[in-house]
Amino acid sequence: MNFVKVDMESAIMKGLEKLDADLMQRVQDNMFTFDNLVSMDNRGIQTLMRNVEPDMLMTALKGAPDFVKDKFFSNMSARARVLFVDEMEAKGPLRITDVEEAQKKVIRIARKLSDAGELVLAGRGDDFV
Repeated sequence: MNFVKVDMESAIMKGLEKLDADLMQRVQDNMFTFDNLVSMDNRGIQTLMRNVEPDMLMTALKGAPDFVKDKFFSNMSARARVLFVDEMEAKGPLRITDVEEAQKKVIRIARKLSDAGELVLAGRGDDFV
């Protein structure tokens, strides 16, 4: 599914949603993971960060691997990065379920922005030159 054209993916997902909305959401959640966000270009990361509440992003990044955190941090100014990291660390330990839910919400926002043409998610079947 990740490698079919966007219009084909959309048609399949709409058909699946009519049959079983919960299954469609589970399929969509597994098609694109939080770690896949690193494949976006810097402009896409910046667009995503403008559309996600900072607290939600902190929670989502709390359980992310360093390479994912680094991708987001590299798209912040030095001052903003220090403030963000300090606040994220001040949150203390979080439940894994809270982190996973925040990651799913960030992915859903990214998909909506992609559908609106505001950013490009790698592997969505589009060809570029």
